[in-house]
Amino acid sequence: MTARIALMGSGETAPSMVKVHRALLASLAQPPRPVLIDTTYGFQENADELTEKAQAFFDESLTTDLGVASLRRAKGADALDITRFRHALEGSNYIFAGPGSPSYALGNLQEVGAAQLLRDQLGRDATLCFASAAAVTTGRWSIPVYEIYKAGQDPVWQDGLDLLGAFGIEAAVVPHFDNHEGATHDTRFCYIGDRRLRLLEAQLPGGTPIIGIDEHTCVTFDANGRVEVLGKGVLSIRRGGDTKEFPSGSVLDVRDLGLTESIAVHAEPSMPDAQAQDTRSQAMGTEAFRAALEDFDADAAMQLLASAISQQKSDQALAMVGLLDAMLNDGFVDRRALLGPLVELVIDLRAAARAGKDFATSDRIRDVVAACGIVFEDGPDGTTWRFATSD
Repeated sequence: MTARIALMGSGETAPSMVKVHRALLASLAQPPRPVLIDTTYGFQENADELTEKAQAFFDESLTTDLGVASLRRAKGADALDITRFRHALEGSNYIFAGPGSPSYALGNLQEVGAAQLLRDQLGRDATLCFASAAAVTTGRWSIPVYEIYKAGQDPVWQDGLDLLGAFGIEAAVVPHFDNHEGATHDTRFCYIGDRRLRLLEAQLPGGTPIIGIDEHTCVTFDANGRVEVLGKGVLSIRRGGDTKEFPSGSVLDVRDLGLTESIAVHAEPSMPDAQAQDTRSQAMGTEAFRAALEDFDADAAMQLLASAISQQKSDQALAMVGLLDAMLNDGFVDRRALLGPLVELVIDLRAAARAGKDFATSDRIRDVVAACGIVFEDGPDGTTWRFATSD
């Protein structure tokens, strides 16, 4: 398996991380289909600017188009918004997320069950590339950085997305581990400093590791238990105040780091046979719907969608709506604008035939065009056209 979680301490769109992104994209089993989750910074007034910056980075530095799985605010999002978000994730094998607020991201992503969606993508050999605030959310426990550092909340953990749990790793993740922005105060450990980190450590079950990642540094974990340190800084494994550091270039085994006893990707929780059979049945129905769309078989597609709705298979129906939505947005065109220049050329050819009294050719042009569903209407101002289906 090539499933991988890549955690970046910071600098996810800096020149220093271009080489890292390129290596991660090159390691994918299939051609890259990257998407950006915009939830971490969805509350910010410059959210559009941050999305554009990330897309420009992928375009200019990685020569790769970056799509967007948009969920800036779960509350108020309608079913179609959430379906589009889910569809974007399900269609990607390189899922990227970065700066913002860990707690804001958690609240919104947990609202729509995103943790399971992301685990499912790991089960399909995707790479999750989470940096800065997004990296904080990947552990079993998560630090509410803004609330502690900016608002003075007492140090307390939040439940994380536990994405590392898919690889058997139960830990907390702290990016910006070597931050030194505070000239006169301690801003290490994602801005909360050593004193508050010790208060947090005391709340963890005994022996629980904290995975610290320096700025402009990436640590990758894969489904085979391989850990690699890339970039400028070090990986730190901290337990009870004691820290071991591993420099860039280190290739390690997750068991040697004491992070887990065994490695496995848990993409889907175990479920009763009947439920598993129903899940497989719904997946087959969704794939049949996809095939009908690709074959432009509208009748078959609508029958499948109607069946899912009538049987109250809401997840399947929403998945189908997501596929249809993507097809309409990607391939829905103005037929008149598309065919207009060609039809106007045919009108000119027919007019020339009529001017030359070649009425046989003129009538043949009219009949062929009519067979294609286009009606010519001759009038004092010339010939106009319309689609026959507009009657």
